[in-house]
Amino acid sequence: MTEPDQPQPADPLDTPAASAAPRAGDTQPRLRPAPPAPPLAPAPIQVGGSVGGDVAGRDLHKTTTAGRDVVGGDVVTTTTTTHVGFSIGAVQRLVVTVGVLVFVTALCFFSSGFVLGGVALAALSRPVGTTAEAAANFQDKLLALQTLPAGERLTISFTEEEISSYFGRVVAPTLGGLNVTEGRVRLLDNGRLVIGGRADGLGGINFAALFVVQDEVGRPLDLTAAAVQVLPTRNTPFGWVLVPPAALGGLERSLNHLFGNVQILQVTPNPDGQGWTLLVIGH
Repeated sequence: MTEPDQPQPADPLDTPAASAAPRAGDTQPRLRPAPPAPPLAPAPIQVGGSVGGDVAGRDLHKTTTAGRDVVGGDVVTTTTTTHVGFSIGAVQRLVVTVGVLVFVTALCFFSSGFVLGGVALAALSRPVGTTAEAAANFQDKLLALQTLPAGERLTISFTEEEISSYFGRVVAPTLGGLNVTEGRVRLLDNGRLVIGGRADGLGGINFAALFVVQDEVGRPLDLTAAAVQVLPTRNTPFGWVLVPPAALGGLERSLNHLFGNVQILQVTPNPDGQGWTLLVIGH
């Protein structure tokens, strides 16, 4: 019979104690140091900014922010302002100039509109014919006034076309200081009339003169207001500014001289609304 297998004695070298124990003549093992960790990557630099502009002054505003300084880790903010175009002082002067213009324009509107009357200025744009025949008819009527004996009364009637034609064709060319062209007369209510035209002697601007009929001997027409047009507008008092009557170069004196030494007692509009009827007395 064969003998059962007997357990083989363990090899001393296979035991943990035997493997861990150092052999004679061996030295202690040396541990290798772990490799150094790689350096941390620097935090990314963040750059942000905004650009704005001032429309009036055209100023350019830039704001740049660095999120972190690489060495010190500080947050750095830099603001840069660049002025392009108008300076602040220029903008302020512009605002003041615009304000003055608005004030002057309003003054022109209100002064000429209330004193001279928007109706009077609009009447100058009303179309009325002008003929040599109408001018001659009015000249004959003026001659009757100039030769009226003292104490004698006279009633004369004339149309708007007659008085306007006479002023534009006969009187205006004699006003040398004004050098009037396009002269015309328009009759209003309440014994008022307005005379207008282009005064080349004043730089070619339009003018308007408002007269009121009065009963003063030798001075039947009283110049109450005068204006010149500084802005090219039509049928509105906007753009007209009042001026001293003397600026029209003796227009009132020239017109009163045409009537002679008479006194106007009454002014009546004609029934057709196209003229006036005057009752006068000689002196």
